[in-house]
Amino acid sequence: MRRLAMLTHNPLGNFSFLAAPGRPYSGGVVTDAGFDLVHGSFATPIPLEAGLAAAVRHLATTGRPAQCLAGLELRIPEPLTADDFGKFNARYVASLRGLGLELGGLIPIGRTNVAAVVGAVTEPCLFAFSYATSSSQSKRGFLVSGVAEAEPGDPSAMLGSIMDALSTRLKELGVAWDDVTSIQLYGTETVQALIVDEVLSRTGKAGVRGIRWFPSNPPVVGLRLEIDVQSAGTELVITP
Repeated sequence: MRRLAMLTHNPLGNFSFLAAPGRPYSGGVVTDAGFDLVHGSFATPIPLEAGLAAAVRHLATTGRPAQCLAGLELRIPEPLTADDFGKFNARYVASLRGLGLELGGLIPIGRTNVAAVVGAVTEPCLFAFSYATSSSQSKRGFLVSGVAEAEPGDPSAMLGSIMDALSTRLKELGVAWDDVTSIQLYGTETVQALIVDEVLSRTGKAGVRGIRWFPSNPPVVGLRLEIDVQSAGTELVITP
C-alpha cells in the first residue's frame, strides 16, 4: 500500500504542503491553525507574469507576503505535447523563483492548469489564486491541485481514478470531503449523467454545494478530465 506523503511546512506562508520534488507544483496545501484560505478570481484572465504580479500586489494591500500564495489556477490556449509542457513548466517555475516562492528547492504552491474551451485565452494566463490569511474560525483552509485521470478510457473509470487520488490527498492533508467548499470539474466529455454517481456520491456534505464545471481540456495532449477541490472561507472577484 502506498504510504501517505509527508507535509512540508512553509513558515512564511502559514501553510503546509504535499511536497513533490522535481515537480512545478505541490500536491495540495493546508493552512496552519488560525489561518484560512481566500480564493480570488480575476474578472478576466491576465497573462501569466502580469497576473502573478497582480496577485502579489493584491496580497500587499492585505498586508500579506507573496509567500502566502497557496494555489494558482492557470488557463492555456490549448493542450500541450509533453515536450511543450516541459518548456511551459520551466518558464512557470522561473517566474515563481523570481518572486521568491521556492522553498528549499520545492514549489509549495498547488496548481490547476487547463485549456478552457469557453472563454479561451491566446497565451498562458492566471485566472485565479488562493492565499493564506489569519482567521478567527477554528477550521483550516486547504486545496488539492488539479488531478487528471490515471489513463484514458471509460469515463466512469477515469472519474473513479481521479476521485481515488483526490481522496488520498485529502487524507494526506488531514482533512475530509465534508470540509470541502468547492469542487471544480474540467472536461468536455459528456459526463453529466455520471457526476452524481461517480463524484458527488463520494463527497459527503460537500456534495450539497454541487460542482463547478469549466468546459476545458487538461494541459497535456491525450488527457480528458481534471478535478480540483478546496476549502476557502472567502471568495473574491478581483479587478486589477
